[in-house]
Amino acid sequence: MTLTKEQIQNLKEQLSGQIQHLPPEQKKQAQEQIDSLSPEALELMLKQQMQQKTQEVFRSIINKKIPSIVIDENKFALAVLDINPISQGHAIIIPKVQAKTSTEIPNQALSLAKKISKRIINKLKAKSTEIQTEFKFNEIIINVIPIYEQKLSLSSPRSKASMEELEKIAQKIRPQKRKPKQKEIKKEPPKIESKEIPKLPRKIP
Repeated sequence: MTLTKEQIQNLKEQLSGQIQHLPPEQKKQAQEQIDSLSPEALELMLKQQMQQKTQEVFRSIINKKIPSIVIDENKFALAVLDINPISQGHAIIIPKVQAKTSTEIPNQALSLAKKISKRIINKLKAKSTEIQTEFKFNEIIINVIPIYEQKLSLSSPRSKASMEELEKIAQKIRPQKRKPKQKEIKKEPPKIESKEIPKLPRKIP
């Protein structure tokens, strides 16, 4: 990607805005460095920033900074619907503590994947599911891919789904909230007030 003169100017203005809080001497030195940046250096800086933002996608979902369709969670993992699903109900389970390898995935995240799998089969009438781990955006996640007719895998084609479509699917596979049982109020028997019988004075014959 080659930056235009306008993009270069805008980037330099953005960088200049970030140094306004510095003391005058430091601000002057920083501004000189910004002015001397070549288009290639600015392009590299922009790529690094974009890559860093991309790598933080799942962390932003966990921290609720990016909107997502949550279908379930526990203390160790969050289950959301994939916005680019391979099939209807395609879910991803994200460990709440970033996992770099499959061995770092907590057992509770795998248990959540199995729970979601059963629910997809029961509620969406899938024949089966494919549970696969994937290294994506610099961390390991778990995919639960519903199988309806033909076999599917992570390399299968994806489609784009709207938030409205995903929400309708989510309503079917979210855990049902149990209604709290109403406590039976035991009626106490009415209290019978006991009145003292007045003592009569003894008659002297």
